Amino acid sequence: MDKYTLFTPGPVDVPDEVLKESGASLIYHREAKFADLYRAVAQGLQKIMYSSGKIFLFASSGTGGMEAACANILARGDIPVVAVCGKFGERWQELCTMYGFDPVTIKADCGKAIPPEKLESALQKTKKPAVVFTTLAETSTGVLNDIKAFGEITKKHGAILVVDGVAGIGADYCPQDDWHVDILVGASQKALMTPPGVAFIAVNDRASQKMQKCDLPRYYFNLQIYEKFLNKQQTPWTPAITILYALRRGIELILKKGLEQNFQLHREVAEYVRGRVKKMELEIFSEHPSNALTVVKMPEGITSTDIIGEVKEKHGILFANGQGEMRGKILRIGHMGNYTIKKMAGALDALEEVYNRRRQ
Repeated sequence: MDKYTLFTPGPVDVPDEVLKESGASLIYHREAKFADLYRAVAQGLQKIMYSSGKIFLFASSGTGGMEAACANILARGDIPVVAVCGKFGERWQELCTMYGFDPVTIKADCGKAIPPEKLESALQKTKKPAVVFTTLAETSTGVLNDIKAFGEITKKHGAILVVDGVAGIGADYCPQDDWHVDILVGASQKALMTPPGVAFIAVNDRASQKMQKCDLPRYYFNLQIYEKFLNKQQTPWTPAITILYALRRGIELILKKGLEQNFQLHREVAEYVRGRVKKMELEIFSEHPSNALTVVKMPEGITSTDIIGEVKEKHGILFANGQGEMRGKILRIGHMGNYTIKKMAGALDALEEVYNRRRQ
């Protein structure tokens, strides 16, 4: 089937009114009209993230935002501490290694969140300065980490906390200021209900001061260059203008709904999906799941690859497979952003029909 509806954990199904904005006429990114657009997006993101930090926008995927954070916060002699519970935690490892660091790694078993006491222990043993990299919602396993506890621990030890919030922002409550997150990374294509193409990072004052000591090579993601344009509400390089129009509309829809109501709806949809999955006698893979997605463990003899393919071909609904060694073993259901219980019910009906027939 050529046309299908996305129930993947990013990109997600986008509301028509947001898609319409992405087809708007282009404007010049050095005029006042673009500054208004930048300002609206930045202020909206600050509200959703409960952040007073500076907002830097990039024409990139979420990984670009991660690299921007890594390349601007680290300096030679720093000790990165990476808390890993899936593929996107491993991406922090890979970034640190690419920049010449040998990070201290904290790992949790697949499907489990990282115990805060492991971070505490690592920082007690690690010589300062330390920069901690971790993930809010681990898209590969569906796990939600305890960022509030991480923030308290890193602040106590004088470390910097950098969080990949790409999947979680807008779906899982994560107030940057209150939880002492120094850099929060996000992207347009998940709970913010926008097509891919824009990444962003929110940088607080502690991180801004630390960045002054950064001595790593960088160009496109050099925030010292971005700082010069920030006062004019511009980017140094050509931005993804039409995606920013769409992102502004996606943010407006969330704020119009109300932040508390938005998070409550995500919780309700997540609970509904997990209830339906359990009724199918399937197991939820993650012990502490995010509201952004549900990851389902497949029983012996049935692969998620086969299930996903048949649901797509017969019903025009696309779920996501596992990544790496988990491919075929888990099925990932995205429900961040533009999803309701009614919408999820139809997708889960299709999943149940295909699964029941295959397990007979």
